Amino acid sequence: MTDLAVPPRFLEDVYQAASECNKCSLCQAVCPTYVTNPVEWETARGRVSLVRDAIEGRIELRDIADGPLSTCLTCDNCVAACAPRVPTSLIVSRARMELHDQEGHPWGQSLALRTVLPRAGALRFLHRLSRAAQVTGLHALIRQTGLSRWLGTPGALMDHVGPLPRKTAYQRVRELPEAAQPVRARVGFLVCCYQNLAAPGATEASMRVLLANGFEVEVPRLACSGLPAKSLGDREAMVDMAAANVDVLHSLKVDVLVGDVASCTAHYKQYDTILASDSLHAVAAQRVAQRTILATEMLADAGQRATLGPLRWRVAIDEPCSLPIDGTTRSAARRLLSDVPRLEIVPLDEAAMCCGGPGLYFHDQPERSEAILQRKFEHVVASGAEVLVTENVSCLLQLRKGAARYAPHVRVMHVFEVLNESMETAQRRSANLPE
Repeated sequence: MTDLAVPPRFLEDVYQAASECNKCSLCQAVCPTYVTNPVEWETARGRVSLVRDAIEGRIELRDIADGPLSTCLTCDNCVAACAPRVPTSLIVSRARMELHDQEGHPWGQSLALRTVLPRAGALRFLHRLSRAAQVTGLHALIRQTGLSRWLGTPGALMDHVGPLPRKTAYQRVRELPEAAQPVRARVGFLVCCYQNLAAPGATEASMRVLLANGFEVEVPRLACSGLPAKSLGDREAMVDMAAANVDVLHSLKVDVLVGDVASCTAHYKQYDTILASDSLHAVAAQRVAQRTILATEMLADAGQRATLGPLRWRVAIDEPCSLPIDGTTRSAARRLLSDVPRLEIVPLDEAAMCCGGPGLYFHDQPERSEAILQRKFEHVVASGAEVLVTENVSCLLQLRKGAARYAPHVRVMHVFEVLNESMETAQRRSANLPE
């Protein structure tokens, strides 16, 4: 333990952790922002040191708001190289929350985090509004004329995501088949609000694969998990969204809760900590956290039962930085894809390095985001992969943008989209076989 001689002014909960950094500099080589912009405060040790200075009163948090706090991806890639495992993303996230407690929240951010994202109905309305703009041609006109640049964050999301699919993931649930018999378990599927709108085909593929492998799928109607509020430093909004979801999930009659978006699923697993001081939700939140698992990990551990057809693809696997550093979760996608006949998995340098696309980073830090993305695709091209696989919606959309710019021949797919394609190949081959 470090001897803490200076009483902390705030952030007592992370002060000890911030004091554990031994300034060894091993974080430099694995930090996406540092390798593309090598200045000291871009490293974990630089950011943590500045946060500690603020806690001890040598500087104010507002002095490091632009740069040390705003450019951190909170990817925790540094933790893997850190001997004392200093939790940089936690320290930075808590510092952002403290900064907003001191300085207040931007009104637009508060509107999104406290009015729109917590309400499933508001998200459905946004989808209908976007679809109406697409049908009338307004969406295309705004993008072609560059007017999206004047719309701020909504315009940036419009450019980044592109036209929304006609049906959301929740709407596609109605078209799903029954679970293959015999049923192995009943799962509650945690639909990510972002993927529900922007990449519903990935969610549909995930549910189809689970059903084909004998898992009954219950789909509760949820709003946002609260992860954006955590990333942007709005603790109150994060807690409120967690409590609302726990109210829906704690009594769900399922064996396990699964999600196919790595970051959101990881956030649900933190509900016990987020709501630990909430006497009304603490016990239920602990139950939700303990029952939550990433869909790839659950299926890899249970084993695939569905018939898989051959895919003659060269595939590289991008590992979302929200996956746990330790344990078997990071190997789950590889284990599942290894079951696909003829599929070749090729190594990808810096596979665990962030792609620069979490949340609104592509909008708030466009130059850094683009530099990190370009570095990622230099490795993708060098791997010779035809398909790049991931399991996080922010990564999926960011990597698709990167492929369009740097590797048009590369398809970017969710891991369950690949498995679903393999299942459909097997079904087509079976249907074409003679009696």
